[in-house]
Amino acid sequence: MTIRIFTAVIGISALIAVLLIGTSAVAALMMALAVASGWELADMVRARRTCPLRWFLLAWPISLIAAGWLIAEDVTGWWVMLAAFLVGTVPAIGILLTGRRTAFVYAIAAGPYVGIALAHTPILRSVDGGVQWLALAVIVTFAADSAAMLAGLTVGRHKLFPRISPKKTWEGVAGGLIGGATAALVVDTMFDLEIASAMAIVLGVVMAVTGTLGDLGESAFKRHAGVKESGFLVPGHGGVLDRLDSLMPNLIIVYWVSEWSAT
Repeated sequence: MTIRIFTAVIGISALIAVLLIGTSAVAALMMALAVASGWELADMVRARRTCPLRWFLLAWPISLIAAGWLIAEDVTGWWVMLAAFLVGTVPAIGILLTGRRTAFVYAIAAGPYVGIALAHTPILRSVDGGVQWLALAVIVTFAADSAAMLAGLTVGRHKLFPRISPKKTWEGVAGGLIGGATAALVVDTMFDLEIASAMAIVLGVVMAVTGTLGDLGESAFKRHAGVKESGFLVPGHGGVLDRLDSLMPNLIIVYWVSEWSAT
């Protein structure tokens, strides 16, 4: 537990520093996280170190994040991200046509899931109040996760999906919804994000749901691979994907909410 807390403090401090430095620092961090995530997925699908599949699982999300970086810097438009996505689908479909269905699923996880989700981070950082919006995404996600874990440990009785994630309960989900809604309302009030209180509560509930779905999705990959954790790069916390699974879909949601609120 001491290692877990120490790692969390270091990680949060580093994240705050990167957010304050600017968009380029955020994009660079996301690329590093994409490399780590792609490597973990390759290990789960048992791709050999020199296997083209491993390099594809690294290259596709990096290209998507690079496109997001260019969008954030107003160098180009969303069509570049679309192009990066379409180019990546060609080898992905080739993998599927060769009968490697499992490898194809992991490729989709690396590209459209990890890549597009993390690509929204530098874009979100570049909008007005980007630091506050990113803080909303991180705080609400982790508040919902923590509330769900606390509720599950204290009053959890009814299993959610025991075959995928044995520890998750419906009571934990309810706790996560309350935690997410409360955190979103508090953050909205603190940072004055110009969204109505009712909208903040709805946003917190939605983020709690999508965060849970992201967690379950990654749990399904780990269950299929026969591993308890996606990796060991984060001491006391497992792998990078173990820390990002709930956050990644919420980055997309928060970005588009920020765009909607600006209109």
